[in-house]
Amino acid sequence: MNNLDSLKEFGMSEKEAKTYLANLELGVATANDISTKSNLPRTLVYDILEKLIDKGLVSYTIKSNKKYFEAADPKELIRILKEKETAVKTALPNLIQIQKMKGTKRPKVKIYEGKEGMKTVMDDILRSKAKIFYGYGSSRSSYEIIPAFMDDWHKRRIQNKVVMKVLYNNTPQTKEKIKDVKSLKYSEFKLMPIELESPTATVIYENKVVLQSWTNEPFAVLIENEQLAENQKKYFEEMWKIAKTI
Repeated sequence: MNNLDSLKEFGMSEKEAKTYLANLELGVATANDISTKSNLPRTLVYDILEKLIDKGLVSYTIKSNKKYFEAADPKELIRILKEKETAVKTALPNLIQIQKMKGTKRPKVKIYEGKEGMKTVMDDILRSKAKIFYGYGSSRSSYEIIPAFMDDWHKRRIQNKVVMKVLYNNTPQTKEKIKDVKSLKYSEFKLMPIELESPTATVIYENKVVLQSWTNEPFAVLIENEQLAENQKKYFEEMWKIAKTI
């Protein structure tokens, strides 16, 4: 296998390999020199050099307003391979999980933004006809973002006898918030042993998990997947066992 084929096996295109080899042989060189050496058009060589720079395989300096390129030490190829290996190993557990889901229904993911988006997500809990939903995490309140809507939403929730079980982070902000919601019917609250101010909440109902961010620019990510929802419910129930009753 020649050098060109070896670089193609590494993952370079043929033109990238030719450009890198030409630069490696020339040492510090202009794009014009590399173009001549590689037998590739000068404009194309410029584009390829930019890609190789992004990959850490070429660097450049400017002398007298002229750009000179230098190929990186070939040992850098080993470093890049090791980084790729590390990245794959990191992703492997998730990739295996995806593989195990073969034949199952793929998750549906939707993103909702702004106050109107948050209202849509909250209404989906009631539209789903769920008799109970679970929430945990946030020390921020939906009442801070959409107060009038939440008043009406709780009236509709209570009318439909939808139970909510909520685990709050144990913070001063949370304790103030609980005063406003503790008297609500069909509601149970506990404090987790987590002293962290956070605007992020997780809500689980039916076959859905919603990640909510109650910031000044609120948004939510709704994931519809039976397995994920079941796992989240199990996690919630384990946390509920060790949480402190309010």
